[in-house]
Parts: sequence; C-alpha cells; structure tokens
Amino acid sequence: MTHKLLLTAEQEQLLGTMPDQALARQFGCSRQALTNRRIKFGIPPFRPPRPFWTRTEEELLGTMPDKKLAKELKRSVASVASRRADRGIPIFNPKMHRWTPADDKLLHERPPEQVALLLGISKIAVMHRRGRLGILPPSGKQFSRPNPWQPSEDALLGTAPDVELAGRLGRSVINVRLRRHRLGIPSHGHHWTPAADALLGTMPDKELAGRLGCTIKAVARRREAQGIPGWRSRSKNRRKQA
Repeated sequence: MTHKLLLTAEQEQLLGTMPDQALARQFGCSRQALTNRRIKFGIPPFRPPRPFWTRTEEELLGTMPDKKLAKELKRSVASVASRRADRGIPIFNPKMHRWTPADDKLLHERPPEQVALLLGISKIAVMHRRGRLGILPPSGKQFSRPNPWQPSEDALLGTAPDVELAGRLGRSVINVRLRRHRLGIPSHGHHWTPAADALLGTMPDKELAGRLGCTIKAVARRREAQGIPGWRSRSKNRRKQA
C-alpha cells in the first residue's frame, strides 16, 4: 500500500529550492515521493545558478565530444550541447576538417569562396573560422556595417539555426545571433518550460516526444539531466510499493 506524503505548508514552500535528494533527507522521506509531490504541484526541479561561459571555454566547443568536454569543464552534458548548438557550432566529428596553420594563412590571402574550394569545405565553415580568429578580408579593409534589419528578416529569426540563416540572409553569424538576442527570440529547436519538465517520467518518452513535438532522444536527455527516472522504472517502483 502506498503511503501519501504529508508535508507542512512550510515544507511545501521549500519544494524546488534545493535538489530533491537533499530535501528528502531533510524531511526524512524518499526522494521519489518528494519528486512526485513536486511534480504534482507543477514545481520545476532545482537548478543551481550556472556559471557564465568564458571565451576560453567556448573556444573548446565542438573540438571534442560533448560528454568529454562536459567532464573537463565540470558542466552537464546538456549544458555543453545546448551552448554549442546556440553558438551554431557543429557536433564534434573526428572526420571533420581540422584547421592547420597553413589553412589559417589562406584566410589572410584569399577570399572565402577560394579557401572553401581549395580545402574542400563549405563557405560557411570558412566564415565561421575567419570570425573566430578575428581575421579581416584579404583587402585589409574593415568589415562593412551590416545593413538595417528588415521586418521580413526579423520574422525568420529562430525558425532555423543561426548559421543557416546567416547564409540565407547574407549576414554574419554574429550579426544574426546578436539581433535574435536583442529581440528576445529563442534559438531554433525545442525549448523546455517548467510545464514540460513536469511531464518528464510521467509517461513513456516516445509518447511525451509526440506531445511536445520533439525527438525521443531530446526527451530522454532532458529527463536524465534532471535526474528523473523513466516511466517504466517509476511504474515498477509504484507496483513494488503497492
């Protein structure tokens, strides 16, 4: 038989203010019972303040698997993957082109189109490398001031990755990203809300993915990052407690 978790008004006010495991120890109850109580009231899980990303850390994004980088930076895998995607940096691929000093020298000497052709990579990849290193065009002239944003361009922000939109609009990735941030438009892809988080583990990942319009992997990754067991595991625990 399952016993209902009884909390005082003061205790309920503490839900979500610290990790469920720590709060459960303080209240003398199971973490699962406390998590279920928090979810019932639609209270999002505790998230400690995330430290700001430094330029050195951001330069490491995409240079190794997200899992390995997360371990080195002492951050969560979800945090690293989200930051990399938001910066328009592709996931690490050992077969991807690795820039050499000779390649970087070409960025000073030739236009992006020629560098892309010589190295067998995309123009966007060349522009991204040029921007990261702060290299001016071969002419030595400063970059021209971006054209004023048009309403039709603003309407496209957040509908596709910043890197893709930059190519379509003929703008730099930085220009697109800054404009999107200035208008308060989230980056492309599914964005988790407290209400969506509250549904994690309450049904199979596949069913929740269909409801939220995202991939099963995205649901599973978010659930694991929040420390919430899968629906099947929670069902087994409920049967054992019954």
